[in-house]
Amino acid sequence: MRFIPVAFTVFTCAAAFAASSAADDATPDPREKLESAIPEMIRLLETKEYTTLLKNYAPPEVLKAITGKTSLEEVAKEFGEGKAEKLLTVLKSIKEMKPTLDADGKKATYEGLKGEKSKIVFLKIDKYWYIGN
Repeated sequence: MRFIPVAFTVFTCAAAFAASSAADDATPDPREKLESAIPEMIRLLETKEYTTLLKNYAPPEVLKAITGKTSLEEVAKEFGEGKAEKLLTVLKSIKEMKPTLDADGKKATYEGLKGEKSKIVFLKIDKYWYIGN
């Protein structure tokens, strides 16, 4: 008779864990929409999480090319010393803007920026958005 309460407890815990995991899986990835990708990139830049930023927002082919010769950590360190602040400024300036989308909706361009770059481009590859320039 003691088996039934123990089995029920184990089953209940397993069901709760499965439900929790399913809820975690249901959380959308911020890269799926520009409206969430841009604030997430800003957050990563402000917290100096350059490795995560590059891993998540550099297009896969670009990431593969730049890490073929150097470690991702080294690339992230160099990025943090040179380009991170500029990208943060650009992202903050566009977060309230609407991009121009190409016909198939896989390229978003923000134009009319001040500073070194006059525009920033994002590319949708499969289901995620990446920085395109």
